[in-house]
Amino acid sequence: DVHMMETLGKGEKCVDIQLAVEMLHYATVPDGYDVAILLSGDKDFVPALVRTRQKGRRVCVASMRAGCNRALSEGAHIRDYDVVWIEDILGD
Repeated sequence: DVHMMETLGKGEKCVDIQLAVEMLHYATVPDGYDVAILLSGDKDFVPALVRTRQKGRRVCVASMRAGCNRALSEGAHIRDYDVVWIEDILGD
């Protein structure tokens, strides 16, 4: 299942906080998910990713190289898989 969050109006509206809360919530739900896939390069997600792994869930990061903070791309304690570089999938 995919859980879609809704925001009203324009702007970010704390979407990063909503994503982190949802990821951690479902990490505690039995059979909530197996792998959390974060499509972002924002290092603000590091604490949520670490806690998600502590809850026994695996974590994957997908990002654009130019927009990915080094904490996400080089931090081995943050994720379980190599970063998926979106431009490698999309090609030129």
